[in-house]
Amino acid sequence: MVNAAVIGVVEYAISTNEKDVIEARYLSTGSMTLDAGVICRGRAIGDTSNGFPGDYVISYYGVDGGHVGDFDWHIESIKDGHRLTWRNREGNALIPVEPSGLVFEGFGFPNTDRSIVVAYWMVESASEAMIARRE
Repeated sequence: MVNAAVIGVVEYAISTNEKDVIEARYLSTGSMTLDAGVICRGRAIGDTSNGFPGDYVISYYGVDGGHVGDFDWHIESIKDGHRLTWRNREGNALIPVEPSGLVFEGFGFPNTDRSIVVAYWMVESASEAMIARRE
């Protein structure tokens, strides 16, 4: 069972216009609470020469288009799918997790030859820190 403060779904697409850029479109329980149905955006920078697997720095933007946070993002291939992790970066004021601490995990599969769809969740320790911060 997943015990998470944030759960979401995202589509990642390797940019056809910019080298080594992955673009994201996502919805999460957090964004749905703020403005239901607004698709939020993200942008990752890293080596896409071998497709999705690799290490990136990814930035996310919320329902109002404002910057939400940056993460060290890792994608690895697992048979036909992918396993993903997001680690906190210095300066993420909204995430009460130390820099390099694990914040999100997820898994996904190819949607097209240049995109994947992913389910993700905030890990339990990060979820507990977020809930404690609200109290």
